[in-house]
Amino acid sequence: MSSFLRFQAVAGPSARLRDEALAPLVTAWTGAVKRVVEPDRPGDILVDLDTPSLFGDSAATLWVVRADAAWLKTHGALFAPLVGSQAVHGALVLVTDELDGRSALAKSLLKAGALVSADLPPKSEEAWLRERLVAIHPPGASDLRAVVAALLDIHGADADALLGACELLALYHDDRPITPAGVQALFAGVAEKPVWEVTGAILDGQPRRALELIRAGRLGPEQVLGGLAAEVRRLLACCATPDDAAAAQLVGAKGKPNLYYARRRAAALGTGPLLRLLNGVVQAARQARRSGADPELVIEVLVLHAQRVVRPARR
Repeated sequence: MSSFLRFQAVAGPSARLRDEALAPLVTAWTGAVKRVVEPDRPGDILVDLDTPSLFGDSAATLWVVRADAAWLKTHGALFAPLVGSQAVHGALVLVTDELDGRSALAKSLLKAGALVSADLPPKSEEAWLRERLVAIHPPGASDLRAVVAALLDIHGADADALLGACELLALYHDDRPITPAGVQALFAGVAEKPVWEVTGAILDGQPRRALELIRAGRLGPEQVLGGLAAEVRRLLACCATPDDAAAAQLVGAKGKPNLYYARRRAAALGTGPLLRLLNGVVQAARQARRSGADPELVIEVLVLHAQRVVRPARR
């Protein structure tokens, strides 16, 4: 613990990259770890850092504090005196999606080497995504540059959306290389109206209408599963936070969309049934990959499974 900085910060817009950057700091700590979100009395934490433990260094606490820019604007100045010193009785790691580079806190963190960036590396998004895709899916891609270009074109430079897309592609391709056609089949149709009509019918417990729309629109299993997974993730994000911008960030969307109707549907269904639906999508995707499986039958079974999950939730 003697070489552990008393105060460090992990900052960046990607929730997943923030957690990845935080993990080695938590692992390096040998004492207790406490996690809080925007504490009402941050001064109490500072007192704890300065209070020797009666049980020795092994009981010293690492505080992981998650907060947004608004909270830091109010409380950030409290942490500035901690920067640059070594941990004695405890330490603190601040995790935030945005740190004002003009603030005294940010400048002192940079000078002390105590700021960990959790963002895509500048000017090398393609190289980063190529490495991450191969790490997630060891068989790689039939045309890695084309696959990476297609993902960046669809999802932009949103790290969370890109990593989620790589994992979904790995799930569909199993032990086969990912192809550019596979990327288009899985993601290109997500924003089309027929797909959203299908997912709406499934989530409203209307299996007959959902199957009619699938057949009329000639939608493949990849489009149906991809669209349903995306919508269920959006509803789960609505359950996770009341803030529309934060919910959009959780699913890799940009801006602050109007989630009024999504929130109504999410409230009617609830987190438990939505998690069951998402698990059903994953299981259907695995079954659809198996040799000899009938993709249309897999989708029909999923739609009927969804009806049993949705209808009890609406009572």
